[in-house]
Amino acid sequence: MKKKKERDVLSIEILYDYKEELEELVNSEDFNKLLIDEAITTIEHALNKKRKSARVCYIPNLESSVVIEERNFSKIISNAVKFYEQQEDYTKCAELVKLKEQVNDSEKGNKASN
Repeated sequence: MKKKKERDVLSIEILYDYKEELEELVNSEDFNKLLIDEAITTIEHALNKKRKSARVCYIPNLESSVVIEERNFSKIISNAVKFYEQQEDYTKCAELVKLKEQVNDSEKGNKASN
């Protein structure tokens, strides 16, 4: 029996000729939104599966992955809230605040069981 693949990990190939091109990508609002949204989706998945880490994306040409450890979930969500506040997307902010509460509750539960 084949094991069912749980979720597809975002694969991003980063190619550039000049340092300025890379800086432009990193500072791009669209790129930041993509990574933030993927991080949030990944954190939600990790919480549902009770995982201690979440693999956000894979960069094949660097043979690297971006992984968030559980202890950083809350910080990532806080940064996402700030991003969406700047976008004035308060509905998304409200969703993220609820997710952060879920993360904090999960962390409390983990500490109580240790």
